[in-house]
Amino acid sequence: MALASVFGALYGLAAYLPGLAWLRTLPCVALACAAMLWITARWHKALPLLRGIALMLAATFLMGGTVYAISQALGGGLLYWRLGAAAAVCLAVALGRSAQRARLARTKMRVCLGEACAELDGLIDSGNLLCDAISGLPVVIAPHSAVRGLLPQDCDPTRLETLPPGFRLVRAVSTGGSRTLMCFRPGSICLREAGGWREVHAMVAIAPQALPEGELALIPARIAT
Repeated sequence: MALASVFGALYGLAAYLPGLAWLRTLPCVALACAAMLWITARWHKALPLLRGIALMLAATFLMGGTVYAISQALGGGLLYWRLGAAAAVCLAVALGRSAQRARLARTKMRVCLGEACAELDGLIDSGNLLCDAISGLPVVIAPHSAVRGLLPQDCDPTRLETLPPGFRLVRAVSTGGSRTLMCFRPGSICLREAGGWREVHAMVAIAPQALPEGELALIPARIAT
């Protein structure tokens, strides 16, 4: 989505450069929009895709509008367009970091599988859009150390051939790349709230190594609201 937004912003900037007015014609704009949607659609399903499109267009309008406003305020010209573009990028980075901090809230989660239960510390993460293709359920990403007590002794998340019966594989994509993770559906899964525990429906994927957030599970925001 970020890549598509950057592409759209650069396209909008290029369309107002001398000699490139043809980029503002309807066929070219339609092709650019199709390219942005294709970039986004490679990693998203239907509902997340629509949400991603809205955010992508909002980011593109923000960057393009900032570039245009700054360049006009400074008197126009290619140099001022470049200064405006640099300011827009800095603004987008600052807003992105602010949103990253705001989107995360800590909570506790209790996961039970068979007779065993584990209580996990987690983060409500709006960036976790992972969904199980078979059940359609959202997927919590938990570090191996947090759910080790729920797994059979011979289960090793780093070796997919040790996948236990009843478990399946899910493909997780992030900014750092993609990876296939073991995934299971707990007997019950509950989130800690002010009034106590609330049962939710989700799958749990096992991250073999520690997550960037440490020993915290990444909980999709859609099951926390």
